[in-house]
Amino acid sequence: MIDRRNYPCNGVVAHESLRGFLEGVPFVEGDLHSVVVSVAHLLSGPEGALDRQLLYGDGFCVLQEVSGYAFGFATPSGFVGYVAVDDLGAAVQPTHRVVTMGAHVYANRSIKTVPVVTLPFGAKVIATDQADGFWRVANGYMPTPQIAPVTTLEIDPVATALRFLGVPYLWGGDSNFGIDCSGLIHAALRAVGRDCPRDSDQQEAFFAYAEGDLQRGDLVFWKGHVGIMADADTIVHANGHHMATTVECLVDVKARILAMQGKEFTSIRRP
Repeated sequence: MIDRRNYPCNGVVAHESLRGFLEGVPFVEGDLHSVVVSVAHLLSGPEGALDRQLLYGDGFCVLQEVSGYAFGFATPSGFVGYVAVDDLGAAVQPTHRVVTMGAHVYANRSIKTVPVVTLPFGAKVIATDQADGFWRVANGYMPTPQIAPVTTLEIDPVATALRFLGVPYLWGGDSNFGIDCSGLIHAALRAVGRDCPRDSDQQEAFFAYAEGDLQRGDLVFWKGHVGIMADADTIVHANGHHMATTVECLVDVKARILAMQGKEFTSIRRP
């Protein structure tokens, strides 16, 4: 069965990687672009449902433009969908990433000026010269403590997940402006340099089963939901019940999901 999330074909055009696997559509290599807004929505179709989000500086390979939207796939994840054309610009090679839970870009080297834009945790920028406590970026200046070289990694995915506490729940969300359960896991693991698919079913299939007792960093899955263990008893998860990222006792979460949705957890995985 074809999974449209990783299938770069919309019936009108297909990526060159599918040549030999289907017929009747033109194949293109596509053109690489970068996201130029704080957060771009990756949709299931033009003006369709929100599948996930891309952050400033993320790459997107455009295969076709239609009705103001670009069809293609995110790089390097390969997640397929539609992004507003106006949210994309020329491809860049970022040098730094945002390491705080949001960072302002100022028009001048002063925190007393009106921000040009606010970027989320994990957004990527090109930073050139550094002076007076600021880095120069494409559209202004960013305080030095808020960005670090893109090669700088977080140490602990659980600690990273805990930084999202209180962030509003957003289906398909991928930032500290709004995030969903699998988006939280994706952000936490990618921040420490671990490969991680975007959606919970993909994550459950990707990681190995946990052996032994529950431990910090284990992933607990239900159908359509996932959380990360802070310790043997406590789970961190973005959830629709609280409409936020919260820390709860695992036994309480298991009982609530079973009572409200009739779902038992499906597996425990260890990244």
